Amino acid sequence: MMSAPAAPAGAAAAWRPLPVPRRSPWWVHGPLLAVLGLAGGILAIVLAHAPLKGQIAGLAACVLLPVLLWLRGDKLITTGLAALLGLSVPINLRVNLFVENHVGGAPSITVTLTVLVVLLFWAVWLHRWLTGRLDTLLQIHRPIALALLLLLVLVLPSYANAHYPKLFWLEWIRLLLLGAGLLAMMSLREDRLVRVFCFGLSVQAVFQAGVALAQYGLKRELGLGMLGEEPLVYQNIGIVQAYRATGTLGHPNVLAYFFEMLMPVLLGLALTRQPAGWRLWYGFTFLCSLAGIFVTLTRGAWLTIPLSTLIVLWLVYGRRIVRVKAAVMAVMIAGGLLCAAFYAWPIIEKRFTHTDYKSSGSRMPLNLAALSVIEKYPFVGVGLNNFAERFKIEDTTGHTRIFLNFKQLVHNMYLWIATEVGLIGLVGYMGLFVTTIVVAFRVAPRAPPVPRAVLVGIAAGLLAHLLHGLVDPGFRVSVQNSYQIFFNMGIVGLLALQHGHKRSRWFARRSA
Repeated sequence: MMSAPAAPAGAAAAWRPLPVPRRSPWWVHGPLLAVLGLAGGILAIVLAHAPLKGQIAGLAACVLLPVLLWLRGDKLITTGLAALLGLSVPINLRVNLFVENHVGGAPSITVTLTVLVVLLFWAVWLHRWLTGRLDTLLQIHRPIALALLLLLVLVLPSYANAHYPKLFWLEWIRLLLLGAGLLAMMSLREDRLVRVFCFGLSVQAVFQAGVALAQYGLKRELGLGMLGEEPLVYQNIGIVQAYRATGTLGHPNVLAYFFEMLMPVLLGLALTRQPAGWRLWYGFTFLCSLAGIFVTLTRGAWLTIPLSTLIVLWLVYGRRIVRVKAAVMAVMIAGGLLCAAFYAWPIIEKRFTHTDYKSSGSRMPLNLAALSVIEKYPFVGVGLNNFAERFKIEDTTGHTRIFLNFKQLVHNMYLWIATEVGLIGLVGYMGLFVTTIVVAFRVAPRAPPVPRAVLVGIAAGLLAHLLHGLVDPGFRVSVQNSYQIFFNMGIVGLLALQHGHKRSRWFARRSA
């Protein structure tokens, strides 16, 4: 009896069955599912009493969580999360828990769409790490992470003078959540995901600019209350009865903060070496942002544009600007901007010269009043998030009597911070900004073109906001702007790990 010929070795290898993935033990999935079930129950109770826009945000998160947890393919999961992080920044959907009647910092534990996406990120990251699909749970850039930790610690001494402890802890919890967002961006690990995040923000730049231009032109809201739109701010500037655009961020200054920090990144990506299609897209989004920041009629934001633009032009475009092709393009762009400026100049001129009904005149008296409070509490302040409640009581100049019937803030970010948390806390806040900016400028020269543009753009945007903070309260009045800043800081840490400093990982799996 003849035996069947033996199969070739290669054929046997080709028909060998694929290994079956090892199932994770019950103690991996069990606690995670229990936590998710508990969180779902709490969320259901909260959403039952939430406004419509809060219910929409919560239900969207409930739908996205199981989809992302069980979606096959890490690339799809991470791309989706990075895009959601970028798209969620200027959307003012929120649910407020433990609400206090307060002006300025955190009046509640504010659960926005961005907060839900950050929590979603960590739920997915934890699941991937526990199931072996991710070798490291948390990746940190030590200088920026240390600056974040110091901020959380250095504001704590102000609790000694806080007459409203609940407001103190509401703001501190907000800082903790912002730190979670910073570490989330730092743990993305890939340049590709930074591009996805920036693309999400650029889409929002076009959307916010379109909404703002429509609001300004029509002089009314667009019915986008579900996305956070609020009533427009009326402004009489002499030649025209203007309504300052708010987008979906709720206030013209807050929308201006969004654009002033994003525009340098968009300009850098438009000028850097990458495919022409992407350069055209980011050039278009930069021009949209320029139009959007104009219709906010925010003078402080306008004044930051030359600084941030020159930084990006010098550090991203550099010597290429002297080339013939670049010179021709620069002349064409400058011509278009000059034409736009010709039609916009009457409004710009009136905005700076027409009476603003003591808006500017009240700033210096309130600054002096804040300085008098700082003199009384120079090191630890009156308490984190206690400014509005203590300002009139602690003021020794009497200037706070300008506004008798309501609480007010000082229109200077540095004086506001120093009044609340003293010079010690001010060092904590500024230390995080300065550390991020220094790291960005140090790493940018040795980074590839696109990461270099992002690093320089973020640093220029942060500097623009610090400049604007001399005449306005700054990012702390808006949870959305706060997340924009802390996300940017996390991106700088991520790109520094990729192209500069050695990586530092926490909760890394040991190889067998």
